[in-house]
Amino acid sequence: MLAYPFHIFVRSVFAVSCLCLLASCSSRNLPAARHAFYQGQYEQSKEAIGTEAVDGKDSVLILMERGAIYQAEGKYEQSSVDFILAGDILDLLQTYSLSEGAASWVTNDTVYSFEGAPFERTLLNSMTALNHLAMNNWEDGGVEARRIIHSLADDQRGEDYPKDAFSRYLAAFILQQTGDFTNAKMQYQLADELRPDLQIDEKGLIHEEGENLPETLPNSRELICFFLIGRSPTIRELQGEFRDSIFPPRIQLHANGELLGHATILSSVRNLALLTWNIEAPARIAKMAARIAAKEAMARSLEEQDAALGALARIILLGILERPDFRRWETLPRWLGVARVSCPVELSSFDVTIQRGGNIVGETITVQQPIVQRGNIYFSFVRDLPQFNSHKREKEIDKQL
Repeated sequence: MLAYPFHIFVRSVFAVSCLCLLASCSSRNLPAARHAFYQGQYEQSKEAIGTEAVDGKDSVLILMERGAIYQAEGKYEQSSVDFILAGDILDLLQTYSLSEGAASWVTNDTVYSFEGAPFERTLLNSMTALNHLAMNNWEDGGVEARRIIHSLADDQRGEDYPKDAFSRYLAAFILQQTGDFTNAKMQYQLADELRPDLQIDEKGLIHEEGENLPETLPNSRELICFFLIGRSPTIRELQGEFRDSIFPPRIQLHANGELLGHATILSSVRNLALLTWNIEAPARIAKMAARIAAKEAMARSLEEQDAALGALARIILLGILERPDFRRWETLPRWLGVARVSCPVELSSFDVTIQRGGNIVGETITVQQPIVQRGNIYFSFVRDLPQFNSHKREKEIDKQL
């Protein structure tokens, strides 16, 4: 009577194990795609990650990473398609999958569909918003601004998870430029609360404690430029030695040989990732311990019937399949900031100098796109990647004066 269910049990365990091992094989080479991305080799990066339709448990991660590649090329529309599809899939994943939950107890948490950390889901909306503004599409930018605000609500992410001052500020700026001044003021205030070392006024002007508020003349032209600097660490780097400087870079903006001002770093993706990892650690460790105990009990049960089979089960279940879920959006920047400075009446390009660590001279980037004018405001964003936005766009977008 016991033999039949025992063999069914054995076959089930090994069937699930083999399926999980097969599922881990993929034609998408994320490490290669990320390496090429940070080298500015965007075609090679897309070739490694694949440009075809996505499916499977890593769909959201693939779309996040690929959207970042398109954005770096200046292909904002294609980037937004991937980012928006990732958001749509995340909405569908809100319903818990019983099959994934059961499989995770036999294998590990990588069988779950990737949903990203709360800060990554917020930055997905922020990156999409930057794309819309780069295309002078302020209406869709306003939609993403409200999604940013929604994603930062406690009932969406939990009270303990860190919030992102950069995304708050970006949402406020978009609302301000689209005429929703009341909500813009509120978001600037919330961004200010997240950065007690800074003062962000209700119009978005920023200065450090003890500094005088920068002056802006009525009807003067302003350049508002958002910065995505550096490379965020992997989870393995967060756990070990991370060689990047803990000090934010110093960023200056120049035009026509004149200093316009400097940028302010609002958020550290490293800090957001590290705080999130530590918050989730107790639950993650408890589940791992319980899963290892269950696997060991399973192996011992098999060992009583067949010593070799028990040893094989222990190798597969504990030696091969037991591993932590280190997946995260690795094409995100390290630092997120903004500059709000007066600028010349006509602005076709500007220079950005980035000083890191002990580098006094720094590196200079000439920014020619995106530069979008809306009334007296020029919008741009910069990422310090090789050949960032160097590809000329096929169609120029009319300026809304």
